Amino acid sequence: HAAAVVDGKIYVFGGMCSTFLPIGQSEVYDPQADSWQLSAIMPHARYMHAAAVMDRKIYVSGGRAPDGTDWTSTFTVFDPQANTWTELASMGTARAGHISAAIGGKLYVFGGETVDGHTSSVDAYDPISNTWAQVSDLDSAGVRVLSVAIAL
Repeated sequence: HAAAVVDGKIYVFGGMCSTFLPIGQSEVYDPQADSWQLSAIMPHARYMHAAAVMDRKIYVSGGRAPDGTDWTSTFTVFDPQANTWTELASMGTARAGHISAAIGGKLYVFGGETVDGHTSSVDAYDPISNTWAQVSDLDSAGVRVLSVAIAL
């Protein structure tokens, strides 16, 4: 699954169930109330995806598709205030097992795996133009750090 924090609440999206199938369930944990609630179902069930927060919205990228063999370039945003999902421009590279982060008004995806194996590519999403651009590749040190982060 992927998780992100907005306004002190923890949002958890997707993942894999006990029968090894991806799920599209979304939940939110409120530590103040010590309670879980269901939130809007993801438009695409997946696992090995990433989530990052930008402007109090949660951007969910990539992952593995329901049959477990396909990588996806799907990119969606969850608005916790409205409890809604919106599909955005697909990533240029379908990937899973990657990391994402919001930096300077853009969302970046780093590394992961593709249908061709591991990738060191870094892509950036611009929410104003709803477009993706390849930024660069991770160097060998960056790939090792990313590998350790994913393994943890």
